[in-house]
Amino acid sequence: MAEEIDPNSGKKRRIIHWNPDAGREQVSRRWTWKRILGWTVGGFFGLLLVAAVVIRGAKLVFGPEVFSPRVATAAPGESVADANSAFISRAKAEQLHEMVAKSLGELRRMPADHPIQLQQMILMEKNYQQSQLLLGDHEFSKAYVVLESLNHDIEAFSTNVKIKGEAKQAYDKILLRVKDLELARTLAPGTLEAAFEAAGAGRQLLTDGNFTGAKKVFDGAFAELKKAEQAMADFVRDNLLAGQKALSKGEKAEAKTAFQAALEKAPGNDVATQGLKRAENIDRVYALLQQGENLEKQAQYAEAAEAYKKAFALDAFSAAAQEGQSRAARLEKETKFATAKSSADAAVKSKDWPKAIAEFQAALKVYPQKADVQAALKSARESAHKEAVQKALAKGFAYEKAYQWREARDAYHETLELQPDHSEAKEGYTRAGTVIRALLQYERYIEAAEQLANKAEFQAALKRFNDAMAVKPAYLEAGDRVMQLRALLQQQSKPVEVTFKSDGNTWVAISNFRAPKKIESEVIKMLPGDYDIVGRRKGYRDVQMLLQVRNGTTPPTVTVACTVSADRS
Repeated sequence: MAEEIDPNSGKKRRIIHWNPDAGREQVSRRWTWKRILGWTVGGFFGLLLVAAVVIRGAKLVFGPEVFSPRVATAAPGESVADANSAFISRAKAEQLHEMVAKSLGELRRMPADHPIQLQQMILMEKNYQQSQLLLGDHEFSKAYVVLESLNHDIEAFSTNVKIKGEAKQAYDKILLRVKDLELARTLAPGTLEAAFEAAGAGRQLLTDGNFTGAKKVFDGAFAELKKAEQAMADFVRDNLLAGQKALSKGEKAEAKTAFQAALEKAPGNDVATQGLKRAENIDRVYALLQQGENLEKQAQYAEAAEAYKKAFALDAFSAAAQEGQSRAARLEKETKFATAKSSADAAVKSKDWPKAIAEFQAALKVYPQKADVQAALKSARESAHKEAVQKALAKGFAYEKAYQWREARDAYHETLELQPDHSEAKEGYTRAGTVIRALLQYERYIEAAEQLANKAEFQAALKRFNDAMAVKPAYLEAGDRVMQLRALLQQQSKPVEVTFKSDGNTWVAISNFRAPKKIESEVIKMLPGDYDIVGRRKGYRDVQMLLQVRNGTTPPTVTVACTVSADRS
């Protein structure tokens, strides 16, 4: 946009130039320090990347050794070893020097108490100093050769020192073994002498510094001692075997001889000492063992076990006695078990459950873990229980049929104790109890009726008698006693006509029967019984009397009149 001034108007005018591509021109960028630095660093890493790619490609094409330095080849007149030694590197020589110095330092701490060893140490020290001079002159190949030889000398010296120590210890051991094996001199003639001579020869070689030779000589001496040791071991073993054999046959004298011979060559031998003690009673032990065997053959296992037990008590090391006792006891148990099991099986067949249970229990006492016997015992108990329930229930039914109610109730109670949920037993127990209670009530009513009848209370007695008849079981027949009571009550249940007479002025009262009334003469029907008669008149004394009314007797005439004045004393 630009502003233009119109000269005519004196006013400013605005002119707009429209250009669609305005602002899209490429502006040239200038070089700055940041751009220069970025291009420099980027170019450096780019060159490194290109170089790496080129080197990698060259190795892939020409092989990995393309950039490695060439190793100089040996001249026609030189060996490969000479060529290699000529180019020993400084690092390799110094590494070997360091290793040799460490080994030599360890050797200096070892005692060099023999002249030959001392000379060898001096020589190795000289070679070591020479190697140091060569290293100082940068003669690394020569120094390496000297150090390598010195390293071999050090190894040989160390081995020699070890052999010397072993050889000295071997000499002392040989002398001690010769002394210990003195008892074997007669068993291996010449072996101890040979070992002693070898010990002397080896000692001389030690003095001369021939430690390896001394070691070989000492090894030969040990071989001779081994022969003597083996001969004595064989002798002791043979006598021990002979003694054991004699013990097994009960030969007391032979056993003692063999064990004593073994003890002469091996004092304190435990087996020989033990065998000698066993030989003292072996004749009695043998006899008991024979007795046990005979009893076993006769199947008298308990007695056999006792015989073996006595033998073992005399000889606690007798395997035959121990095994025999164990075997006889086992056979005794098996016999007991088989007998009990067989008897139990027979009892099961005959359904003798108590015996079957007892025999199964006896079998289980012998072998408690027998599953089949446990199952059989369980089955026998179940059968015995079932049979007991059936018997008790049948007994209850039989008693009930015979009207023996107390016995029936006891039988049903027994059944319920065996099987609490038995429905028939429950019903029978209830039924028997009901009848027993009815019988008791019946007896109480009869007794009450008798007592009332004796008191002439015939109506009350008759009521009690009727109550008794109401609760009496239908099957129960009345006895003579009840029939007599019934007849008495029937007779005394009919009214009796009693004639009462009075003066017409006296009030006559019959207790519990009739209210006071003035009468002159009257016939009254009264049920049999005892009645209190009371006569009352004003100004006169009361008249009281007891009237007994009975059927079967002549009715009395009762006169009731108050005639005595109350003022009379």
